[in-house]
Amino acid sequence: MTSPIWNRWACFLFDPFFTQMFNLFSSKNRCLGLDIGTTGVKAVELKKEGNTPVLVNYAISYDSGSLLQSSELEILDGQTKEIILNVIKKAGFKTNRVVVGIPGFLALISFMEIPEMPRPEIDQAVRFEANKYIPAPLEEVSLGWEIIGSFQDKPMEGGQPMKQKQKLQIMVVSVPKISVSKLTSIAKETSLSPIAMEVENFATVRCLIGNDKGTFMIVNIGAKATDFTVVSDGIVRVTRSIDVGGAEISRSLASGLGIDLQRADKIKKSSQINLADPKDKLSSLIGPVAGIIIDEIKRLREIYHKKNPIKKIEKLVFAGGTSKLSSLIDFFASELSIECQLGNSLARVAVESKYQEVVEKVAPELTVAIGLALRGMDEA
Repeated sequence: MTSPIWNRWACFLFDPFFTQMFNLFSSKNRCLGLDIGTTGVKAVELKKEGNTPVLVNYAISYDSGSLLQSSELEILDGQTKEIILNVIKKAGFKTNRVVVGIPGFLALISFMEIPEMPRPEIDQAVRFEANKYIPAPLEEVSLGWEIIGSFQDKPMEGGQPMKQKQKLQIMVVSVPKISVSKLTSIAKETSLSPIAMEVENFATVRCLIGNDKGTFMIVNIGAKATDFTVVSDGIVRVTRSIDVGGAEISRSLASGLGIDLQRADKIKKSSQINLADPKDKLSSLIGPVAGIIIDEIKRLREIYHKKNPIKKIEKLVFAGGTSKLSSLIDFFASELSIECQLGNSLARVAVESKYQEVVEKVAPELTVAIGLALRGMDEA
């Protein structure tokens, strides 16, 4: 059976020579997942015990006042490098093997259909068609593709019988080469040994959905952006990212209450907010931000259902630090009339009992990093 796209994607993004050069000194039964966010860094270390990946260490460096990416969404090399170095030093990880996450807003994920043809010819056909979907010149992007399905054209009605032709459904992922180069440079300067790079959406799917059957929409609410991913039977079908996230909620609270961002962050993470109560002052302050996310979910759900009338989205799965916001899950379920749940980031990894309680508290923030590290376990 072919493994899902997110188990294989992104290998082409990394120079194998660079990988081999560093792997001479790495522990192959361990791997780090490195999630470089807009305001912080999360890293998770997994160790394989038998066939079970075990979470043995993690680190989070987060500051709502910091910025690791500019307003143009470019990675700021120097500051990011210093934070990663600090995280590595303090965490004391026992491996330098790492899978590095590529922020979803840096990637363009497109879906296309091409006639069935021999596999060696597909790459040329995809590159020809990709010009219609990718705004940048192809020489400026790293391009990857995968066949995600096939179907037959319907014969013409009312005409002469004709042979049905097979078509291939292709998912194409492109990332600016300059972004890949910066991430590579940062990894090299922090003595990490990247074995792959992967777009965060795929890492999130691996961590939260795995091989589960069904159709889900993952809503990953990060600090500066929210990523939406529709996945059906392990295959990504729709992706989207908007520039609204937890930081916008904090700013709304800070502005409305006349307090600084640090205090607003603490309130956001507390149990004081009741989104289900429209008369609640705190709820009214962040309601417009939640409304933007809800509107986008409705739009994407409609787009998906028009193309896939048989396979309805069954459930919304929430991830990211802001997903822990008090009453958020119940509020979205009520507004959208669909089952909603907080994603279980630890469902596919074991955790030593003495660390279980503390890890559970931060698990939603570690979703991407865990998914990336799981990708590395496949290479062990």
